[in-house]
Amino acid sequence: MKNERNAPPALWEKWGRLTAPSLFFLAVIYYEELFLKLYCFRSLTVEGAFFTLLFTVPVALLLGLLCGGVSPRRGRVLLVLCTGLASLWIGAQLVYFHMFKAFLSLFSLTKMAMVAKSFGETAVGNVLASWFPILMMATPTVLAWVFRARLVPDGPDAGKGRRLRWAAMAAAVQLASMGLVLLCGSGVISLRYIYYRTATPELEVQNFGVFTQTELELYRVLFGIKPDSPDISAEPEPDKAPPDLEATLPPEDDPPPSGSVFRPEVIPGYHTLPIGFDALIAGEEDEGLKSAHLWFSQRPPTPENLWTGYFEGKNLVWIVAEGFSTLAMDPQRTPTLWKLSHQGFVFDHFYTPLWGVSTSDGEYVTTTGLIPKPGVWSYSLSSENYMPFALGNQFRKEGYKTYAFHDYLYNYYDRDKSHPNMGYDYYALGQGLELESGDTFPPSDLEMMEQIVPMFVSEEKFAVYCLTVSGHLTYTLDTNAMSARHWDAVKDLPYSEEVRCYLACQLELELAMESLLRQLEEAGRLEDTVIVLSADHYPYGLTDLQYSELLGHEVDPVFEIFQNTLILWSGDMEGTAVHVDKYCSSLDVMPTLSNLFGLDYDSRLIMGSDILSPADPLVIFANYSFINREGYYNSILDQFTRWDGEEPDLEAVAGMVAEVQNRVAYSGTILDTDYYRLILEWAGMIGP
Repeated sequence: MKNERNAPPALWEKWGRLTAPSLFFLAVIYYEELFLKLYCFRSLTVEGAFFTLLFTVPVALLLGLLCGGVSPRRGRVLLVLCTGLASLWIGAQLVYFHMFKAFLSLFSLTKMAMVAKSFGETAVGNVLASWFPILMMATPTVLAWVFRARLVPDGPDAGKGRRLRWAAMAAAVQLASMGLVLLCGSGVISLRYIYYRTATPELEVQNFGVFTQTELELYRVLFGIKPDSPDISAEPEPDKAPPDLEATLPPEDDPPPSGSVFRPEVIPGYHTLPIGFDALIAGEEDEGLKSAHLWFSQRPPTPENLWTGYFEGKNLVWIVAEGFSTLAMDPQRTPTLWKLSHQGFVFDHFYTPLWGVSTSDGEYVTTTGLIPKPGVWSYSLSSENYMPFALGNQFRKEGYKTYAFHDYLYNYYDRDKSHPNMGYDYYALGQGLELESGDTFPPSDLEMMEQIVPMFVSEEKFAVYCLTVSGHLTYTLDTNAMSARHWDAVKDLPYSEEVRCYLACQLELELAMESLLRQLEEAGRLEDTVIVLSADHYPYGLTDLQYSELLGHEVDPVFEIFQNTLILWSGDMEGTAVHVDKYCSSLDVMPTLSNLFGLDYDSRLIMGSDILSPADPLVIFANYSFINREGYYNSILDQFTRWDGEEPDLEAVAGMVAEVQNRVAYSGTILDTDYYRLILEWAGMIGP
């Protein structure tokens, strides 16, 4: 009788081997998912908590089946191993987001050896600094080891039939969860839209969890992103100047007067190439490409304007500066940067969004006018494509000598492939550029500038692209050689040590720019040279709290943190300033330069637009938030706010979101299909 009272119930005898580990995995993964949301986003929504739980159930059931469907001895080993791997993946995402403000993609894992080789010490330091979340992630593995015998109990085998039913139950819960998401279509960017149509890791993790985001990313890698279908009934209309904007334009032969305010004015002509989209569409059998042809054919081309060709025939030095921020500048500490940013063209509302896979995405956006494809290194993959609108290729056609320089490892992010493909003779550490500071990290921008200017300054025409590195994280005296070099200049400032170290390392960029201007002037080339500088991204090596120190108030992490400076200055614009009161971003830099230098390109095939044209502004962020002429959309809150304070038309806002989604999707199409080669070969502009 005693044995009968203590015997487990029949149901537990049948299902205990599967139930116990499944419940354990459900508790562990859900706990870690919620911890990540609170740690990374400082918030947790009801929808996010609910759907994360729902999508965790099938994962837990399958892991429980894996551990409970084998012998107890093997099941206990698998229990500890699976718990450790699940915790490692969620923990890695947590630490990676803390470091880079982005989630670790599956593609980046394939390149992890290269990253670890270059930044292993930095990564270890950040992991050690994140000891608390690491401890929280490690605890479940310890519990799995301690309670492994109870979680995978001895008892009768689950049996093939029960295992199949358990797997079917996991599939049913997954399908039911996906079906429930289909019903969640309210709001401008609904849960249905996020799950089925976008490619936004941040929103996916917030609403569905890390494991679901990984599943969605894997699906996108295999099958791509499906864009919204274009409206083929609408006839494209040319962009028109907004009725409330009046042009204040310079005399034809003179630079604009100091303090003038730029407003766009349309003149005849559009930035297009003779591509017969109608015939392309009629002859295309691939539905994805046909959709792309339709969409591109209906995009309004950017009109030429009175600034078209304004810099034609001049030289160019174009710099993408590592971690540069408006807040790094000061009239006393950085007089050269300060002068360049307050003269020439002054862009009052410029943003450098941070993209989701690697920091080379910011470089890709700036130099191509395209949005990076989620989940891959877009710049690396572009090296296999025809890139006719890249300025290196454009200037080389015009007879310029074109160079690209980087004061770090030549093959990092495969730049030894992508940059020559963009039309440049490429020099970097290990490939034609040797620096005394090359053995330290980060190397010196000043030393690079002292070496490279003599290489091009005597050329009849030159177009130079530079990627700097001295402003790279981390911002501590022990890990950043440039911060240590300039510490005395910032040590008495009223900021934390990390903030002062950031300001210190940016002083090396100041010295590099000072050297550039001095060498150009000594060679008599300053007046006929255009200087362009923008950041690859804001300094995400600073926490939001540290960044707020520089701002003097708590930073808005959705929009304000990405506000930055675009320097666009020519030696013959000394002492003048043209203020451009228009929202714009790094996506717009390449087409703006193409217009100013009078280069041929098709504005319909570029996702950014010429800032100096009347094209509607659109600043796109990685999480589908955006800013345009009407207002700004916060995708986290699913809320559009109009500048005039009026209530938004939700149908119109949905159309704006669809435009953002399409620009993301068709940027991916350009990358995946070598689209420029495809259509320009068809149009007979290049050989097969």
